[in-house]
Amino acid sequence: MKRILMSLLLIGLCGCATTSSQRASERNLPTKVQPSNAAEIKIVSMDVGRVFESHPAFKEAMEKFQAQLQDMKKKIDEAEEGSREMIQQVMQQQMQQLGMQLQEEAFEKMRADVTKLAKEKKYDYVVDNNVLIVGGKDITEEVMASFEKAEKKEPAAVEKK
Repeated sequence: MKRILMSLLLIGLCGCATTSSQRASERNLPTKVQPSNAAEIKIVSMDVGRVFESHPAFKEAMEKFQAQLQDMKKKIDEAEEGSREMIQQVMQQQMQQLGMQLQEEAFEKMRADVTKLAKEKKYDYVVDNNVLIVGGKDITEEVMASFEKAEKKEPAAVEKK
């Protein structure tokens, strides 16, 4: 059983490596660092999960999702007993779609903020900690601090208007 699991894991890892290099070539990104540029390239990493969960857009998305969930629960409770199951199935699909949409929107906002920080700090590549085996500076705390700093600036800007 362990051999089968290990084989599947290795196959999966090989498939992921092929897929990421294919994606890089599709977007015309370099898949290998040229030796002449190696000393100049800044590669950093971050814990994408922690960064995403700390981003204001994720927190906002969670609040929206929870509010929608509460509304749908009320509608299910108010529905007639014979139609509850059908209504529940429809609403469950709607909640899945809403969850995916909110997650994608929040992730894109996080990506934009990380990209902005990377440009400011002159980082060439920001990768997930799970992808980087050796090297690179971990900027997880730095990124999360930049989100907190931006959140503190926003209310002050709104109050001035």
